[in-house]
Amino acid sequence: MKDLTTSEIARQNVLNNQYALDEVQKAVGLRGILFEGELKFTKQQLASFFEVSDRTINSCLTRNDVELRNNGYEVIGGNRLKDFKLAFVDNDDREVNFLIKSNKLGIFNFRAFINIAMLLSKSDRAREVRSLVLD
Repeated sequence: MKDLTTSEIARQNVLNNQYALDEVQKAVGLRGILFEGELKFTKQQLASFFEVSDRTINSCLTRNDVELRNNGYEVIGGNRLKDFKLAFVDNDDREVNFLIKSNKLGIFNFRAFINIAMLLSKSDRAREVRSLVLD
C-alpha cells in the first residue's frame, strides 16, 4: 500500500472503510464533543492529541482544504456555533475560553480526524494512528 502521508487515493480508500474507522475510533479513545449526533473535535483538541502546534494543523488545512472538507471538516458560525459552544460546556471541558470570542470555528468529525492523522508525517501519535488504521 502506498504511504498514507503522500497518497490521497490511499487515504480515501481507508476513509471509505467504515468498519476500520469504527475500530480505530474504539482503539484511539479520543474524547470529542457530541454534536448533531456525532463526535466533533476542535483544532486545539487535534493539536493536543497529535502533540503538534495549531500552526501545523493550519498548514494541513491550507494544503488539503478540499480533501479535509470532503471528509468532514467544516467551519461553523451563527446558531450552529452557539449550539456547539453549549455542547462544549455541557461536556464539562475546561478549555472553553477560546470559544467565547469566536464567531466562526473549524470542527472535525472522526473521519476528518483520521484524515489529519494520515497527513501528519512528523507526529509520533499520528504514526500510531496510521498503524492502527492499517492493522
